[in-house]
Amino acid sequence: MSNQIPRHNNIGERIRAKRKEIGMTLGELAKGICSVGKLSNIENGNIPVSNQDLKQFSEKLNTPISYFSDPNIHERLREIDYQIQKIKDLIGLKQWHYVEKELSTFKIKIDTYQIKSRDIDYQFLNGIYNLRKNNNKKAEEYLLKVINLEENNNYNLRLKLKAYNAIASIWFDEKRISKSLNFLDRALALSNESPTITKEERDNIYFNLSILYLYIGSYSKALKSINNVHHHLIYPLETEYINLLIRYLENIKIGDIREELLLLREKLHLKNDKEGIFRGWALTIYTIMTSYPGAELVTKLKEIFWIDAEMVFQMDEFKETSLSIYQLGIYVLLENSPDIQFIKKLINKSKTILIDIDCKIIRSRNFYLEGKFYKNLLNDTNKALSLFYNALDLLENDYEGLLKADILYEISRIKAIESEAMTALELYHGHLESQFLFTHFHELTLPSFKF
Repeated sequence: MSNQIPRHNNIGERIRAKRKEIGMTLGELAKGICSVGKLSNIENGNIPVSNQDLKQFSEKLNTPISYFSDPNIHERLREIDYQIQKIKDLIGLKQWHYVEKELSTFKIKIDTYQIKSRDIDYQFLNGIYNLRKNNNKKAEEYLLKVINLEENNNYNLRLKLKAYNAIASIWFDEKRISKSLNFLDRALALSNESPTITKEERDNIYFNLSILYLYIGSYSKALKSINNVHHHLIYPLETEYINLLIRYLENIKIGDIREELLLLREKLHLKNDKEGIFRGWALTIYTIMTSYPGAELVTKLKEIFWIDAEMVFQMDEFKETSLSIYQLGIYVLLENSPDIQFIKKLINKSKTILIDIDCKIIRSRNFYLEGKFYKNLLNDTNKALSLFYNALDLLENDYEGLLKADILYEISRIKAIESEAMTALELYHGHLESQFLFTHFHELTLPSFKF
């Protein structure tokens, strides 16, 4: 005979209270365990509950069995929930040493208190911690454990959807776009099990899908996705920005877009949204630079651009952003202006920032742009080829982004490879070139994934 679980005399009341707290009906809780009538009698204290039934109820309610036996369980659960929020705050503040310490303490507590239902939080928080530190492989491992957890209840479902969104963001950064899209489609289907409970996570899924569709140029799908966001957590300003990008890509007059951008940036400034401000800033720089003819662009804008880029560079937390802004300027000027000295000045500045940058894609892009400078303006193909190979060597083998395609394209042109495939590549490259702002500088213009 199994050991009797010590429990409170008001166990039925506790089951009812927990059931109502999470919005579960009698029938939903009883399903697969016992009859509705039996559960009603248990809740009303008319009959006792067996150990087996109690275990199943606790699993379905995502509540440790000790909740019904431990007189201190309320305090312990509050302690656990406080620590979860504390770890989230420390991750947001990038206090990595303290995050590691708190995660270790958190694991000890859930084991000591035998609150195994919170192990999913431990896996999720570890995943987000590693994601924020750019340890993508470890992050993916932890987050997949969350997704693959068999036990399903509303609490776990919401964490699983957050994990889906987080992994999709990893794959987007690695330019595994089709995989990211398929994963979010799976998440959306899973969220249909409880659309009301998961309304915030569904908003995030649709928002992230709009980013992916923008990136691949499927603007109608991007618009459909962003229109499905109901702003349960996402601010209207963020969807307004996505809609503005869609209109921009659909070739609305640049003058109109620029006016809307200025209004949007003013709103972002009032909200103190730093990332949003930089996105609007980058897009404004681009629209202004591309709306002037080459010679006029240089005389009117190079001083303003330099001052703006220098201002961002002075902000330590935005070193990568400042480098990307310099790179954006180099890219636009290579296409629009023959001012070799100013482009060289931008390249030299970008190389001084590069020392402090860990992101391999941004580092690779710097070599790629310098290679284009030597090839297109200085006609030094040997130096250009060396720089293109340096750019290629920095990218991971499984990186599938368009930057790799562009590097290989430039190498092929220098090597003068003649074939039908090369002709097709020339045509394909020509069609994509106008979208470089989003395919190559998405970190400046596209919002971050939400999870």
